[in-house]
Amino acid sequence: MSRPLNPDLTKHWKISLPATLAGTVEFYLFDPLHKKPLYGSRARLIAGLLEQWVEEQRQQAAASQPNPEYVSDARN
Repeated sequence: MSRPLNPDLTKHWKISLPATLAGTVEFYLFDPLHKKPLYGSRARLIAGLLEQWVEEQRQQAAASQPNPEYVSDARN
């Protein structure tokens, strides 16, 4: 069975993590049938966490923008 095509381009990142954190992540992603994490499970985890973080940043940026209906014009 082939993997579904991803409509978005991918960007390969090489990052370093503390070994204890990486081991804990591997533990939770471990598949006992295959004796290793399932293919792509780390990428899906990181992508999901980053998407959540980006959405939080967007919400914070939107909340910090002044509402144009309530902005007074000091020149009047």
